[in-house]
Amino acid sequence: MNPDIVCGVDIGSSSIRVLIAHGVDSHTRLKERARKTPPIHVKEKILGFSSSPTKGFSKGLVSNLNLLSDAIQDAVSNAESLAHCRVRKLITNISGVQVRTFKSRGSINISDRPSEITKDDITRCMESAKLIAMSLDREIIHLSPERFFIDDKIEIEEPLGLFSSKLDVDLNIITTLVNILQNLTKAVNLAGYEVEDVILSGAGTALAIFDRKELEEDAVIIDVGKDLAEVVLFIDGKLRDCFYFPFGSDELTQVLQEKLGIMFEEAEELRMKHGIVAKAIEDLYDTSPIVIPSLRNKIGSVYSDTQSEERVGVISRRQISDLLFPKVEEIMQDIYKKIQPYLKTKKRIPHISVVGGVSKMDGFVEAIEDIFCVPIDMAKIVNTKDLQDTSFACCLGLARHGILKKLEKNSRSIFNTNSFTGRILSKARFFLSEYF
Repeated sequence: MNPDIVCGVDIGSSSIRVLIAHGVDSHTRLKERARKTPPIHVKEKILGFSSSPTKGFSKGLVSNLNLLSDAIQDAVSNAESLAHCRVRKLITNISGVQVRTFKSRGSINISDRPSEITKDDITRCMESAKLIAMSLDREIIHLSPERFFIDDKIEIEEPLGLFSSKLDVDLNIITTLVNILQNLTKAVNLAGYEVEDVILSGAGTALAIFDRKELEEDAVIIDVGKDLAEVVLFIDGKLRDCFYFPFGSDELTQVLQEKLGIMFEEAEELRMKHGIVAKAIEDLYDTSPIVIPSLRNKIGSVYSDTQSEERVGVISRRQISDLLFPKVEEIMQDIYKKIQPYLKTKKRIPHISVVGGVSKMDGFVEAIEDIFCVPIDMAKIVNTKDLQDTSFACCLGLARHGILKKLEKNSRSIFNTNSFTGRILSKARFFLSEYF
């Protein structure tokens, strides 16, 4: 087993995606003892990646340990075969409505006279901010400093090396339920692997689709999956907050199923082949009729007029859009309400990227732009030519995080992390860095 090899495992509700890679220049970079500007990306070589259907997992929760562990084992084994190597430790992701963000302020006295602020001082200040009234059933997964202050009033970006007698920090503490992490870890263990680290899904995706400049200029990820929509905000290059909404492709499929009175599988096929969410973009509509053999009688001219007989029916893309657009508009307005306070305080327009299966539907990006009134981009993989499929964005970011973590052992990295291994959850886990 090559110690430079890392494995990112994106556990989603529909698929488990695995990517194995290693940093091709890691040996050179590990010799660099100090870097004032640590890299957000390093050059990696992708050895293999694979995707397998998810079983025993939905909405960020483990519902069946054995099924999930078998699915993880299948997905990782397939990637190992393609990569021609074996892995022992996995870096995986976490998301879901159980994730919560707390805000806290920490403060320490450094000395009576102004002294140079060290990394230990910053760590002590962060630790003081963690002493908040948080229930015992929650576990910290990210600590993200929002801003620092020296001598009570002077706001600064980076305190290291400055002189002060007092240091304060406003800290965002992102947590999840302890049992969620325990169940996820146990599923990986039963599959025959160890969990090296767990990070937020959006943090992993950010490492795959944004470069340093975009994160520093503010960025928003909107990831609409099978049953959850995840929104992650990066302000001034730092992970600021995350939100989750019980909305995904399944809900749009259910709209078609209920409105048309057809089977779920048929509604899913209709959504995937002909789904569109647009308000007034005529050139996106294909006027040719879409035949649905099991279309039941409903009100409207395209449906059968009989009371009981099931007949072949037709529907147009315009009518599909009329059914789906209100649901998309509703959830996107809820998302906009969440991020609007952040947008109002910024002078520049953030980079907003959408990812996930629903984002590939015709008219989806235009529908969000109409609600947000700012440009929206389809996510693209950056800094690699070996992979362009954005469905693997999260696991690529997880692998990149693993490479960066190896670099931090001998040089400064964007992450300052405590190891998360085996079945035992550490009580204090750091993802402190310039960016996350």
